[in-house]
Amino acid sequence: MFKDLLKDVISIKSVSTDERFKDEIKKAAEWFGERFKDKGFEVKIFTEYGNPIVWSRYIVDESLPTCLIYGHYDVQPADLKDGWQSDPFTLTERDGRIYARGAVDNKGQIVAVVSAIFELISSGNLGYNVVFIVEGEEEVGSVGMEKFIRENKDLLKADFAYLSDGEMLPDLQPVIEAGFRGGFNAEVILKTADVDVHSGIYGTGVPNAIYEMSKLISSLYDDENRITIPHFYDDVDEITDDILENNKNISFSYEEYVKNTGAKKVLTEPGYDFYTQTGLRPSVQISGISGGYEGEGFKNIIPHMAVCKVNFRLVKSQNPQKIAKLFEGYIKSAVPDYVDVEVKIFDPYEGVKLDLSSDYVKKAFDVLEKVYTKKPVYKFCGGGLPIVTFFSEILNLPTLSIPLANEDCRMHAVDENFDLRYAEKGLEFCSQFFKK
Repeated sequence: MFKDLLKDVISIKSVSTDERFKDEIKKAAEWFGERFKDKGFEVKIFTEYGNPIVWSRYIVDESLPTCLIYGHYDVQPADLKDGWQSDPFTLTERDGRIYARGAVDNKGQIVAVVSAIFELISSGNLGYNVVFIVEGEEEVGSVGMEKFIRENKDLLKADFAYLSDGEMLPDLQPVIEAGFRGGFNAEVILKTADVDVHSGIYGTGVPNAIYEMSKLISSLYDDENRITIPHFYDDVDEITDDILENNKNISFSYEEYVKNTGAKKVLTEPGYDFYTQTGLRPSVQISGISGGYEGEGFKNIIPHMAVCKVNFRLVKSQNPQKIAKLFEGYIKSAVPDYVDVEVKIFDPYEGVKLDLSSDYVKKAFDVLEKVYTKKPVYKFCGGGLPIVTFFSEILNLPTLSIPLANEDCRMHAVDENFDLRYAEKGLEFCSQFFKK
């Protein structure tokens, strides 16, 4: 069932970052709605919060606990010309892996959960009432989800929440995610003149916007990989010795890191391991920079404008609105007075730390250990999932986040893939966890 369902939904080009795929977005939501209806679920599709949100509910027995299960059907852009070995919207199997855009993020993982639930319904062995919400804007920040959750609490009543939307560790090492960073995106626009000018006639006489931008962004970090924005670290959570010890004991392979990224160095602040740095320390990353002439050949100009896109990842106690103001203040104070600057802030959301003491986490730990024959590790995830914050702060639900994908899945990149060994174990875990 898993491969058949996944093949169908992969073929729908539900790219949320591009308005040209609006019809495909609608089609993906309808596909999930129809699959749930086929199994006897009550289904509603909400369209007033942005891209359609699919809500569905299946009641086994009112006396049983209810699990709220989350997933998303939207995906990142993909095109064969980007370097894919096969059509990114055709599920392709080779060398023990399935390749496609959305193979793990998130179609592959939510379909694994859905498939397991469907099988348990068919065999009469489902041990929980279940409510699904499958959204179409996760890749653009889940913009409408907070309002949807606040306005539909009655439909989302549950005893706990569950999601699978991340990566495990190498060698089928199971993971229970302990928290996620918050953050926001920003755009910085610098102007040094009204128009691009001749680089010969005006060279060294007119300020260059790209040069001014390069000076600005190079000042954001010091030589110890620390962010230089004043007061940036004021509210950062202290990392306890227990957590530091836990993270140091998580297996980290430099060889796998190089294989997966092509990078030649691991950057950390002094005293922190890789998983502490990426999961529990804040980050500011330049995600894009543009300006001047970018076409074929050369255009001998001095660019008058440069644009920089910046991604912030913040830890639990940092307030994203406060950090956004600190960033804007720093930028405006750091540029020379002959440079005009504009700072735009997009979609701030807070980080979250999960309660690892709930009975559902303990059950998941035991089932994971049984299925994978390895003790799970608790891991703080460097990525952000606004939905987990909403579940925690709006619905007050204990949330269980269990990634099913292989670490080298190439999420968001060309040749995104789901190792079938991981897929099969993931299906087994879901079946064992949700059964009576």
